[in-house]
Amino acid sequence: MPKTRPPTRKPRRKATSAGAFALASASAELALASLRVIDARTPMIVAAVRDPMRGNYAELTRMVSEKPLAFAQGAAAAGPAWLAMAAESNRYLAQAWKAPRAGLAPALDASLGAMAFWARMMSLGVAWQSAMLAPIHAAATANARRLGAKT
Repeated sequence: MPKTRPPTRKPRRKATSAGAFALASASAELALASLRVIDARTPMIVAAVRDPMRGNYAELTRMVSEKPLAFAQGAAAAGPAWLAMAAESNRYLAQAWKAPRAGLAPALDASLGAMAFWARMMSLGVAWQSAMLAPIHAAATANARRLGAKT
């Protein structure tokens, strides 16, 4: 009978306050850039409605076409991190439900295991959200720069 090797664990990325801060900063920057882009584009929409022959149709087309692309890129970038969260959840639940526990020591072990699990999930969540946000953030801040709005 061939020997099987025990499964090796992949090194897990530790949760860092820097990752969470970078995500929060990028989210705030996205919100400000979006407001500035809307502020720059609204007069273009009004002008095109008032005088359809002189509308900025290159920009009006960009308004519609860029969003699905950025969100699709975000979903594709977030996929691996989302799958890592699902794998971690499955791993934890399979291990947690292996055997019934009773008494103080097993309960403490289960509590510590649950805290470690949620710490890993938060770290993976920051990675997932950061990956998803990056293409959307890039598109919005590029638009703000292109339209002359300061980000």
